Amino acid sequence: MTEKMVLNDTLPKASCPGQIELPTPRERKCLNAMRSIKDRVREIKKILRACHTNDQEKIREMERELNVLKEQWDGWEKSRQAAVRERMIYLGHEEPDE
Repeated sequence: MTEKMVLNDTLPKASCPGQIELPTPRERKCLNAMRSIKDRVREIKKILRACHTNDQEKIREMERELNVLKEQWDGWEKSRQAAVRERMIYLGHEEPDE
């Protein structure tokens, strides 16, 4: 027997029946994390553009950090998409997986 997702336990409680806070807390968490990553990427790119040094080790270190941030971004994007799907199922716009 396939277990169905219990949406009432995963989505926030609304003050009025039939309404849900948008974006959901789970979506906000993802968006905030993605915003912090974007801010850090901007800082690193600004430093790299302004950097007139031949310190290749420092440049490689920043490029490695950019790669790590890209991986983190991808993970948060997947979580955000899952949260959006969860909300759409809860609102009745999409069908849950069987």
